[in-house]
Amino acid sequence: MSDETFQKGSVTYVKRRESRRPSVKSHAFRALFFFLLAFSVFFVSYKFVGNEGDAIATGTVEIEKAPLPAASDNLAGNGTDLPDLLDGEVPDGANPTELTDALGNPIGTEVTLGLAGSNPQPQTAPVETIANIQPISPTGPKTIMIDGKPIAGGSFPTAALPRAPFADISRTSPYGPIPTISPTGNKAVTAYARSFSPTPGKSQVAIIIGGLGIDRNLTRRIINELPPEVTLSFAAHTNGLQTWVHQARERGHEVIIEIPMEGFNFNAAEPGAGRALKVDTPPSTNIRNLDWLMSRAQGYFAVTNYNGGRLIESQSALLPILQHLTNSGVGFIYDGSNNDGTLATTAVTSGMRYQKAFAIIDEQSDVGLIQANLANLESASTGSAQIGVGFALPETFMAVKNWVGSLDMKGMELAPASYVLNR
Repeated sequence: MSDETFQKGSVTYVKRRESRRPSVKSHAFRALFFFLLAFSVFFVSYKFVGNEGDAIATGTVEIEKAPLPAASDNLAGNGTDLPDLLDGEVPDGANPTELTDALGNPIGTEVTLGLAGSNPQPQTAPVETIANIQPISPTGPKTIMIDGKPIAGGSFPTAALPRAPFADISRTSPYGPIPTISPTGNKAVTAYARSFSPTPGKSQVAIIIGGLGIDRNLTRRIINELPPEVTLSFAAHTNGLQTWVHQARERGHEVIIEIPMEGFNFNAAEPGAGRALKVDTPPSTNIRNLDWLMSRAQGYFAVTNYNGGRLIESQSALLPILQHLTNSGVGFIYDGSNNDGTLATTAVTSGMRYQKAFAIIDEQSDVGLIQANLANLESASTGSAQIGVGFALPETFMAVKNWVGSLDMKGMELAPASYVLNR
């Protein structure tokens, strides 16, 4: 409705009319109307147009198995496919927890419960036999690891050795760091050795388990399940040697490495043969190969021979090698696999820390024979501590694991090999 105007004299006046605005009540009714209209449209669409069955999942979906990782290579160049940990492990209808505890350990194995203020009492576990450790596979873990530390399944207390290398006993070679003697006289032969104090009234005996790093799964079990006083020996040419040394020392094991040497039946195609120390090779070449082998890792206190029967009997070829090892500050433990000839005399001439092992305990991979050899080692150690050498075989692992638990009742104790070497 427009405004009215009128004239009064020479002046024009405007008379405004009152404008009526919508009330609040009118706005509310309009809003309610639009809401009901929208709800009605939605309800009709859902009830008469939609299909309730669309929300119900029906049928099956096939998912192909993910491919396994690439084969893991060993030193011989043969690949082994990693197993599918779930394939065929649990039969249909079976309860996989009936034979294992909450941590995945087989029921009946030793479990120690530690409560604050209490003395833990281990339960007696059945003696492990060769039948239940073969084949050694990643399935059915006996030790659960978190950040590299076991939380179950280990029977022996451990304390980590300091992480290697130590700066004062390492020097740079053309191939990387190798051991050396520090300006203050510190040496790897003592610095990297596990400390040990013999118990009065007990005899000491030492064990070296060698050939480690080739069978990766068995190597892990030996590191984690054997007591830390067991000295571990790794092939110098194995892949990831420094990682193995770190893992062993974190579990309290001292470490030695195996130097390939020329034997009587030398095989140029065997692993490590390209760097083997040989009788007819010039001393300078042997030293270069020795430096390459020693540069593969740091943290070992001594080296040992891998084969070497022919080299050991040649004093002229062996003396420069032992002198170089002496100047590097490491010791030498001979496994006793062959006649040592003039090795002891040559070691004295070179100033080398040297020790010959008493015997190899597993020349035959038979548990009964290994146990008999361990008994002989005990007898030989009652007067003076001796070293027995074994290799990374399932039979050796089982026999040694059972044997070390029996030493205390015989008045004996396990000592690291460095204790015998450095006496």
